[in-house]
Amino acid sequence: MPSLILPRLISCDEAGYTGPDLLNPEQPFFSYASHDLSVAEAEGVITAARAEYRVQMPELKASKLLKSARGRALIVNILDRIDGRYMATLCDKRLSLMGKLFEYVYEPVLQRNNLLFYKNDLHRFVANYLYVLTLDQPMRQLAGEFEAFMRSLDPMDAPLIFGCPPGGEPNPLIGQIIRFARGYNVIIARETRHLRGTNDSGKWVLDLTATALSTQLMRWGKRYPLIEVVCDKSKPLLAIGDFYDVMINRPEPTEWVPFRDRKLRTWNMSKPLDFASSEDHAGVQLADLVAGAAATMPKVAKQPELQPVADRVLPHLDDNCILFAPETVDLSLDEPPVNWLVLEELAYRADIGADPLFGMEAVYAHGRATLPQFRAWRASKRAA
Repeated sequence: MPSLILPRLISCDEAGYTGPDLLNPEQPFFSYASHDLSVAEAEGVITAARAEYRVQMPELKASKLLKSARGRALIVNILDRIDGRYMATLCDKRLSLMGKLFEYVYEPVLQRNNLLFYKNDLHRFVANYLYVLTLDQPMRQLAGEFEAFMRSLDPMDAPLIFGCPPGGEPNPLIGQIIRFARGYNVIIARETRHLRGTNDSGKWVLDLTATALSTQLMRWGKRYPLIEVVCDKSKPLLAIGDFYDVMINRPEPTEWVPFRDRKLRTWNMSKPLDFASSEDHAGVQLADLVAGAAATMPKVAKQPELQPVADRVLPHLDDNCILFAPETVDLSLDEPPVNWLVLEELAYRADIGADPLFGMEAVYAHGRATLPQFRAWRASKRAA
């Protein structure tokens, strides 16, 4: 007779939530955290920390605790107690928005052979390059228009991207994106139109909560054969929570190889997502505290007193964090200049209405073969 498998409780919460507003200047980062402690274990950790540090606040909140030396010591104490039993995801929202631009402008056109471009990091080149450029006002306009487009899915809300007359684009890369979007606007509009019919879930296509939760549950699913998930009462998860029901009673794992690494893409849940408040559920309160601790990491350079907290969280970061990667746009390296050439080829094909996919493997090969000429050209420009 097979032994009974009891589900492992996974408690989850976030910090820095601004919904689909990824350009909110007050909250530039989003963090998500989960852990595998039982409710009794979470209560024990919180109670012990309260007693040791004599904290009277009704609910432990990282935003308040981080303001004092005692509060930071309490957080470090808790993180040490639960070491190895939690994970966190940290996302730069502006970079996330730029990634969404690739997903909803380029992906609909390239989807028949999208693996070629993902394997060559074209998506990361576009997102990280735009991330740098959006520090300037014209680029913020582009980012703002795309955010408006993703909320309405109406190309009329993004005239700079979809309807700008040729010439006058403020940067060569921006020009390439505009030309591509203009040339293939019918395909892009058709492929994003399905999102209009998704009711509440459609307005959360820019939200980061579901993506972070899913990637963490994939990892928990690899560790435990059966899990039970409780989340904070997040608006996007409440809207799309039913989508996770497909993971109920999925004992046979399914793997995939998206780009380079083999990953688990399913997990086995015992029942639908549960929802609770951090005030009433010790597990969610602990996840909320961890998420708040993870959000300190970008602040360490200006607030070195946060370093001990950041040091604890760093080994627990998920490999799907969305953070600026300068190597993806460094034109002195091999791949970034090749991706720039590929973007120009795609823009040219959009200009003339050509097939965007035909022979693109050869374009990549040509880009790599002509790297010496590109470097010689850059050197001559610097010397001039």
